[in-house]
Amino acid sequence: MEDSQHLSTAYEKENRGTAFLVIALFFTILAFIFVSLRIYTRIWITRAFGWDDGTIILSLVLAAVSTAFNVPEVIAGYGQHLSHLSDHQVIEVLKWNYLATPLLVFSLATSKISICLFLFRVLDQARVKFKRSFLYAIMLLLTLISVPSAGYALGQCQPVRKLWDPTTPGRCQDPRIFLNLGYANGAVNAFSDFALALFPVSFIKNLQIRYSSKAVLVVLMCCGVVCGALAITRTVLTGDLAVQSDITYDSIKSSQLAIVEENVSIIVACAPTMRSILKTLSQKLSPRKTIGAKFGGELVPQNPCKGGSSPSRLSIRSKDSALMPRRSDGLDQNAYGSRDDLVHLSCVVKE
Repeated sequence: MEDSQHLSTAYEKENRGTAFLVIALFFTILAFIFVSLRIYTRIWITRAFGWDDGTIILSLVLAAVSTAFNVPEVIAGYGQHLSHLSDHQVIEVLKWNYLATPLLVFSLATSKISICLFLFRVLDQARVKFKRSFLYAIMLLLTLISVPSAGYALGQCQPVRKLWDPTTPGRCQDPRIFLNLGYANGAVNAFSDFALALFPVSFIKNLQIRYSSKAVLVVLMCCGVVCGALAITRTVLTGDLAVQSDITYDSIKSSQLAIVEENVSIIVACAPTMRSILKTLSQKLSPRKTIGAKFGGELVPQNPCKGGSSPSRLSIRSKDSALMPRRSDGLDQNAYGSRDDLVHLSCVVKE
């Protein structure tokens, strides 16, 4: 008798909600950090802010709002056994779950569209424009599946409140339609992840960049395989929920995978742009900078038009003078401005 009471008490105390919320907040914060670094890089370092950056910001906003909806959902009892929740708690859990679903769907789609827009930039450099049609097809496919999936998530019942409150007068569509849309959405997301992960391999050899940079691009983009695996696993678990009765407890695993997939997809979209900020940090922390300090200045590339060539061809800029040693090109700095102005002028003429 005591053993049965102990098991009953342990069953009542089972709660997966806290762990779910911690995981959701952790990955959302991590995605926020990556997006922030990306935007900083594009605005202040490379000065090449584009549509792909705006799209990834939209994806992050949708993910953040979706995570915010998880907070009242967990407070209401999500992650606990259905049999130990009141009717009001169940209604609150279902309400926040349904409201978060369209945001999740659109966040996943926009993160992949951001990758497509980024690859458009790379394709322009690789001069293989015929491959752009493949990216357009991926974007179209994501749009065609995400819009009806997100719309049907909230539109399957009239009025919408009947989704989470079955006592509300109204009618609902066959729930199998929503389940089938979930399968299709998961399949398209998985396909897109794998396709975009392997796509750069087809043109990477044509890029005019170092082999080490090519390897970094391939490795970072192939991280999308992880998102593809998450999409497949999440889709399988979502299908299993159709035959499970303890929905508020058993569905927590699929929700966790959805949150992780959503934010990892954002991180993968930002990963290729991290190279610029890492390069900038390594240059600032480079010990070679101390060489110029010994001469009262800083290291300056001899070819400023191209941002410098090799580390061996460096001159020193004095704190209160022009480049040393002085040029013997006959140009009068007082007449034409500072030496930096002359260098900038010569760059413009060459371009």
